[in-house]
Amino acid sequence: MDDLDENIIDVLKKDSRRPFVEIAEQLQVSEGTIRSRVRRLTDDGVIKGFTIKTSSRNVKAMVEIRVDVNTNTEDVADFLSNREGVTEVYEVTGDQDIIAIVDVETSQQLNDIIESVRRQDNILSTRTRLILKEHFGVG
Repeated sequence: MDDLDENIIDVLKKDSRRPFVEIAEQLQVSEGTIRSRVRRLTDDGVIKGFTIKTSSRNVKAMVEIRVDVNTNTEDVADFLSNREGVTEVYEVTGDQDIIAIVDVETSQQLNDIIESVRRQDNILSTRTRLILKEHFGVG
């Protein structure tokens, strides 16, 4: 990855719907260059997807999970990432091992996700924090 790739990624982080023509103008390269670079970054797995940030009236929460010492956290993360309503999963350092961001319509759906996690082997504890207000950064 070079400086141009990093600049393209920075632009797309701020607005993933930004037209390639506008990115090309901003970065002073051709539209074809942008298109081929984005395709390569996607094919190489550097860009894993394009998304939008929304504010909704859903129940949003951060579920923190602590696992037993000999647990493969990637397995737990994979389990979580396949639950409907789980939008992001992070393996982290600190007191907790995994953090999942959940965005569901009802508190019952949130509770169902939490209970499904607690039923997994080697889960020591969960802690849930409701998200009251969102503030989105520019990148």
